[in-house]
Amino acid sequence: MSPRRRALASLAGLAMMPALLAACQKKLEAAQFVGQWKSSRLALTPMHLLPNGEWEIRTPEGKVLQYGLWQLDGQRLVWTFRDDNGDLARDVNAVVSVDARRFVLLERDGSQTTFDRQD
Repeated sequence: MSPRRRALASLAGLAMMPALLAACQKKLEAAQFVGQWKSSRLALTPMHLLPNGEWEIRTPEGKVLQYGLWQLDGQRLVWTFRDDNGDLARDVNAVVSVDARRFVLLERDGSQTTFDRQD
């Protein structure tokens, strides 16, 4: 094979890497995310991800500060909530990593949010 063909073959292989990595990742299950979590973005209030697809941010006294719906869509978490104007809004975040005690999401601005299990 000529050097040019070898280089083109290498480029084609690199182009396929994201699809191959996605195929190798362990399939995520919604049940992995159900529970009470401390977010790196919320100093004091835990987030509750309920098995029925609802989420809540509650004070220790039980007062609901914010709520909405969540769902797992492949390797992404999709959040639905009412924004400050009362309109429905969606926030879609790629799941960077997940284990029994922690998961990490990629935010739209490129930052990451870490959630540590509290239950």
